[in-house]
Amino acid sequence: MTNYVFVDDYSPAPNGDYAPAFAAAFAASNEVRMLAKTYLVKTPIVLPARNNIALRGCGIGVTKIQSDASNQPVIVIKAATDFVTMADFTVEHIVTPVLGGDGIKLEVAANYSWDNGVITNVRANANYIGWNLGMTAYTILENCGALNNVSHGFSFTSNGAYAQNPLQYYLHKCTASLNGGDGYHYASQGTAPATSVGALEACVTYKNTGNGVAALGLSTNPIASIRIDGGFYGEDGGHGIYLDTWGSQHLIRPGFIELEGDCGIYLSDHNKQVQVGPTIVTNNGNDGILVNCPDVTITGGQFIANGRLHNGGRSNGIYFYTGGSGVVSGVRSRSWGGQQDWGVVTNADVLLVGNDLRNNNLGAQTGVTNPNSIGNRV
Repeated sequence: MTNYVFVDDYSPAPNGDYAPAFAAAFAASNEVRMLAKTYLVKTPIVLPARNNIALRGCGIGVTKIQSDASNQPVIVIKAATDFVTMADFTVEHIVTPVLGGDGIKLEVAANYSWDNGVITNVRANANYIGWNLGMTAYTILENCGALNNVSHGFSFTSNGAYAQNPLQYYLHKCTASLNGGDGYHYASQGTAPATSVGALEACVTYKNTGNGVAALGLSTNPIASIRIDGGFYGEDGGHGIYLDTWGSQHLIRPGFIELEGDCGIYLSDHNKQVQVGPTIVTNNGNDGILVNCPDVTITGGQFIANGRLHNGGRSNGIYFYTGGSGVVSGVRSRSWGGQQDWGVVTNADVLLVGNDLRNNNLGAQTGVTNPNSIGNRV
């Protein structure tokens, strides 16, 4: 095979469909390059089932692959295809997409997995799901995006019936905006010992209809080790970060969460051992953070002016609900502009150490705390 070929070296069909040209190009080379133009496809571009496949364009919004097949993906990655490289293009539907009409989809097959992919500067816009992907041992998405998709922007699903691999995606400086579901959606299916995930680093959400980030595990297949480091999460319809994983050992250290429709961070009773690091959580519809699970440590950060909707009992900086327990230290949780009733709402299993809880509407703290709580400014 040659080192690389251009898809334009292979003529499209008379109806302008470039899908056959992409197939011919991949039959000739592992690397296919595109020009600064728009390519119409009427059936999916299928990355063949062999390793070291590459598809490269000339830039986001400069090279576009457009599909007019409403119920089919734009690009399909064959299962068990490793070391895939994609860079510098946009995929989108030009008709209203329906279920199945995703942007980039990993084939669901016996080995529902792909490993060691490197995806850089690729956008998936105006599809059903922008990125519909399954298991991976290690795949990197750098400066990728999902905009105006009908459902989730990025969706990562593990299923023990197909393969028992993690969801080790490492997303850096990726953006999910104006999608009809969650910005970043992790889910597990079937039965497996546990599904671990990679990380969201310096990622962004903006005005997704669902949550900014959601992780939904099962008791039969928990999701473990959520890692969120830095980034901005704002104006999503649900929670900024929502964990219902049935798993443990999660690290949440976002840079800034604001103006979410519900809570900035919501930890359901199906989690444990969560570390929340320094962050600013402000002006969310209900609580800054609601904790309903054991062993949560909140260290540093600011929970300011939450409870924008003024729902009774839900206008708090930090709310440890019935099953919530843990430690809060070095946090400032205060009202601003008439919002946020309580700095912290607690139960008997919460230790408060060295927090600034002054100037909330109803008071610094309500509920029973651990008797060893000390050094709080109230």
